[in-house]
Amino acid sequence: MLDFDRLNKFLLAIANEKGCKIWICEKVGRRLSCVAKYGEEQFCESRVIYEDDRYVVFCENLNDEQMEKYLVEVIGNARKR
Repeated sequence: MLDFDRLNKFLLAIANEKGCKIWICEKVGRRLSCVAKYGEEQFCESRVIYEDDRYVVFCENLNDEQMEKYLVEVIGNARKR
């Protein structure tokens, strides 16, 4: 289970600072259920920045590779708790 209280604050701040959109989806069978969204819709190509057996995290308009690696690390740590 993700620690959504801490993750919400962090991802909202990143989305606002970088001007991107980030959303977390939970895998439910073969479908994805959106559980949280951060930032404004960009209407550009989205990509997966994190995936494990239960969650997938997408982003739009995040062009900073260092920030992307940092996000993956933070989300991975939140997932392990």
